[in-house]
Amino acid sequence: MYQSIVHILLRSIEKFPNKDALRYRKNGSYTGLTYRQMGDQIELISRGLIAIGLKPGDRIAILSYNRPEWPIADFAIFSMRGLVVPIYHTLPAGQIAYILKDSGARAIFVEDKVQHQKIMEIREQCKELEFVFSFSKIAHADGKIISWPDLLDQGQSHRKAHPEEYLENVNAINPEEICTLVYTSGTTGHPKGVMLHHKGFVKDVINSEAVFGLYPEDVFLSFLPLSHLYERLGGHWCPLYRGSTIAYADDINSVVDDIQLVRPTVMVSVPRLYEKISSKVIEQVEAGPPLRKKIFYWALKTGRHFHELKFTNRKSRLATWKYHIAEKLVFSKIKQKLGGRFRFPISGGAPLSTETLKFFEAMGLQIVEGYGMTETHLIISLTPPGSTKYGSCGKPIPEVDVRIADDGEILVRGETIMAGYYGKNELTKEVIDRDGWLHTGDIGHLDDDNYLYITDRKKNILVTAGGKNVAPAPIEHALKRSKFIEDVCLVGDQRKFISAIIVPNFENLKIWADKQNITFSSETEVIENEKIIEMFSEEIESLQSDFARYEKIKKFILLTQPLTVENGELTPSLKIKRNVVEKRFKEQIDQVYLEA
Repeated sequence: MYQSIVHILLRSIEKFPNKDALRYRKNGSYTGLTYRQMGDQIELISRGLIAIGLKPGDRIAILSYNRPEWPIADFAIFSMRGLVVPIYHTLPAGQIAYILKDSGARAIFVEDKVQHQKIMEIREQCKELEFVFSFSKIAHADGKIISWPDLLDQGQSHRKAHPEEYLENVNAINPEEICTLVYTSGTTGHPKGVMLHHKGFVKDVINSEAVFGLYPEDVFLSFLPLSHLYERLGGHWCPLYRGSTIAYADDINSVVDDIQLVRPTVMVSVPRLYEKISSKVIEQVEAGPPLRKKIFYWALKTGRHFHELKFTNRKSRLATWKYHIAEKLVFSKIKQKLGGRFRFPISGGAPLSTETLKFFEAMGLQIVEGYGMTETHLIISLTPPGSTKYGSCGKPIPEVDVRIADDGEILVRGETIMAGYYGKNELTKEVIDRDGWLHTGDIGHLDDDNYLYITDRKKNILVTAGGKNVAPAPIEHALKRSKFIEDVCLVGDQRKFISAIIVPNFENLKIWADKQNITFSSETEVIENEKIIEMFSEEIESLQSDFARYEKIKKFILLTQPLTVENGELTPSLKIKRNVVEKRFKEQIDQVYLEA
């Protein structure tokens, strides 16, 4: 067993010193950073942090999109026994301030001028924040910011003066000490700091990779935010454990182009990307000539049949021969668009549709689906490659126990359970019971083969198709501040974006409409008026300024009647029954997403 995540990387540095660990775009093409070079920078940054006065136990935040400096800073903080506090680079200043204050962060790494500006806006609020480091050179920044090269220089000086101290610090790491605080949103709207330790991460990496089966030759494309544990553990620590290479997408919007340049063998993604790929292929086929369409659907049917036979050890010569033709005529061309080396896709963060699974399966690309949460150091279950059960998120990984409570809630126990929520002992006790079982808040069941199925959520957290967790309550409360909004119910679970069902305050709305010389004879005419729809759009936008982009409402439905207890839409205490509302207005909701 490895002592820490740092020791996992040190083994790979020793085993693959001259192999590329990281690749990134520079002047339009990709350049590499070897395992030895990465290790050297980690040591220097770690020493630099010590040289300026940071100590074990200090909380140090990282606010940046993915780039080589991110994991280098991550491991450097681990090495000097600090606590890493990752922050989504898309968060607005107000939410960043909450995390910095709650964690008591003494220092923060920022990516560039944009992120630095956010910190400047809130620095007075964050009394414990002493140091700001920058990955990029920031012109006209005040003297309080320390650049990446300056920190490396500090590390060089420290190495000359204290040559043994780096390894002494690394070897002093206690496997059970907290090494990171990962903030996750709750129903109250305030994120909770999840306390995680090296021991849990080491077990999760080793036991997850045992299911993946990675090779040193594998190349990962990184584009999901490293601030999310899914990318950090699944897309970084697992490949680094095996000596694989990680290449960075230029940005979140350049993934398709980057796939052609990087030619990845493995990708860690949310379902939305795989669904986009399959939809795009089918769109192109449907727009093509009839013969091409006929060949494509024949190949898809042939591929599915072949892999059904393969998984049950019933392959025949005829099925194999037909599959080789389908591969040559259709599948090889699609795979070429994915770089030509794609071995298997990894999907998590939200359920993947069975149709998308079957599409990739037909081509021989078995998607590995997983289920996990921050509170379990990430991975709870994974689909064994080649052993998919549609609708399931796989089997619990080794050393993770899963059972189903009497009310159907999924409970998890093992050494990968979090140490607790930072500064929230009572909340921790609510989630982890006296027997050590973590209550996930998800409803599901295990089948006879120990495959886990998730059927519902105990709480109302919405998980978008992009894998983002959105707490509806604070957003709904913010919208209710409008005098034009009587009630609101957010929707968007497993959808591309968040939408809202809104009950207008018709009394105030009619007053406003009169002033605008808008005439109407019914509520239906009011909600269909273009000026009124435009006004609601502006009102909603102004009330969402404190929320992250993925939390914001993009579309909305205006109702002509209020939600009522009598119709079953509200509880006796006037709380919205979200499932009832979604079912009642399903047709309108579906139409909203169809038109998007």
